[in-house]
Amino acid sequence: MKVLEIEGRTIEDAKKKGLAQLGLTDGDGVEIEVVDEGKSGIFGFGVSRAAKIRIYYNGSVEDVGDLATEVIMNVLGKMGITGKVRDLKEGESKVYVELESEFSGLIIGKRGKTLEALQFIVNLIVNHRTGSEKKIILDIESYRAKRERAIRKMSRDIALKVVRTGKPWVLEPMNPFERRLIHLTLQNDSRVTTKSEGQGIYRKVKISPNK
Repeated sequence: MKVLEIEGRTIEDAKKKGLAQLGLTDGDGVEIEVVDEGKSGIFGFGVSRAAKIRIYYNGSVEDVGDLATEVIMNVLGKMGITGKVRDLKEGESKVYVELESEFSGLIIGKRGKTLEALQFIVNLIVNHRTGSEKKIILDIESYRAKRERAIRKMSRDIALKVVRTGKPWVLEPMNPFERRLIHLTLQNDSRVTTKSEGQGIYRKVKISPNK
């Protein structure tokens, strides 16, 4: 069985959206698991939360995750690297693929650049062949979570140096996700200001002291 996580205004709304996306009906042997019943604000006010369900369905149904797995294995094979898909979760807008390989270092590359390049290629091929706009996220050995923690720590450390010296600091070029992470980490630090500079793959974040 495969699983699709999906959200909606209500449980029934999420169910309809999920079945429509898969092209299935209640009679196709699907199983529905309620993850979160959601919460509506009173009279349209207050905190509201989307309902979330998991739809378990027959593995013979081809989806974006199937094609992503096929493409990943083909690309790794052409790179001369053995590996496999350890875990795959397909949601409404994203497909998370966790890889496993004894060559994890080669797959990750310096500061994750090889992993990013592999992810870009897989997204390009799968989106072209399916017309889907789902983003495929590749990970291995929880690298992305470790990288996120490292970037947050680095951002705070550099911000402290900027405050102490009174001089701005320009970081190395980073991808959009990592740059955004730095902006978010320091957005509430009134002592510094962050700004992205440069073009394309050379775009960097500059951390400056507030005067």
